[in-house]
Amino acid sequence: MSKYKLRKDDIALITLMLIIYTLIAGWIGYYLVSHQSRPFLTFDPNQTPTVKHVARYGGSLMLLVAVASAVTVFFQSTVWIAIVLASGCLIMMAVGLLLVSFMQFQ
Repeated sequence: MSKYKLRKDDIALITLMLIIYTLIAGWIGYYLVSHQSRPFLTFDPNQTPTVKHVARYGGSLMLLVAVASAVTVFFQSTVWIAIVLASGCLIMMAVGLLLVSFMQFQ
């Protein structure tokens, strides 16, 4: 067992950072889901259907991560917080890598 015990200040800071992460994950998920059929950044989902699927599934998964993150704010389980943060990072890495493969360099 660790000798370090979390103080109330530490728990409050972790909770604040988790709330900020929840808002960012929710915004990214909403942005991707709402841009399934209209151009965003340098991508046009109407020309490449795979980009549409990446936006749909990536956005839906990020919204799911945002909901799970909001639940962990109240649940305060270190294991679930780590799982939610890791899954959000992996999903965004996959979305980013998939979208980079469809970039049209001019």
